[in-house]
Amino acid sequence: MLDHHIQRAIVYRLAFSDGLRFSELKPDSLENKLFDYHLKKVVSAGYVSKSEDGLYTLSAEGRLLGIRALDKPGALADQAESVLFLIVRRASDGAWLFYKRNTHPMLGFSGFMHTTPNAHETTPVTAARSLTEKTGLTGTFTALGGGYSRIFDSSGELLSFTHFTLLVSDDAQRELAAHDEFAEYYWEIRPDFAADHFFPTTPPLVTHYERREPFFEEFTFMV
Repeated sequence: MLDHHIQRAIVYRLAFSDGLRFSELKPDSLENKLFDYHLKKVVSAGYVSKSEDGLYTLSAEGRLLGIRALDKPGALADQAESVLFLIVRRASDGAWLFYKRNTHPMLGFSGFMHTTPNAHETTPVTAARSLTEKTGLTGTFTALGGGYSRIFDSSGELLSFTHFTLLVSDDAQRELAAHDEFAEYYWEIRPDFAADHFFPTTPPLVTHYERREPFFEEFTFMV
């Protein structure tokens, strides 16, 4: 467990990078000795690894915690994160909306945007609101199905575990104007869903979208 806000901030900062050196990671406001103490703590706890040339990166457990380090300092490996996956099509030409992750886990991968369910509104309302807030687009959503998704790396370490609901919108309008520091958004007219840069969940979600039938499914992937 991360016992101090400096330790949680270290994991959070590294979630945006493939690796940083001590001088790049340490805030100017902290003394070297104090920061080094907490950095060693997160290394010994197994959240951060240090290479022989002095580069600090997140371990598999650290990547799983990622940007949630500030809010949920406990170990999350066995807990599914609840998300809404959103398939968004542009009304004018049927283009698909994708996003590219800027944080771990799955840094650099592209796929359908997602958001977090809200206890105070229905999932279609949450999806429409999140679409507008993050991209400037408008659209109406319907829920299609859901399930669980587990993604492991080649060594068997868990990268992502989600309990998801898939919602779809075929009438997205307005200009794309992204406002999301965690991702880059873009349109594609004829995407290759089997391309290596896509999340492995992308092809089966497209299949369910095309079938337009209610579903519940558990996915397990290795990347």
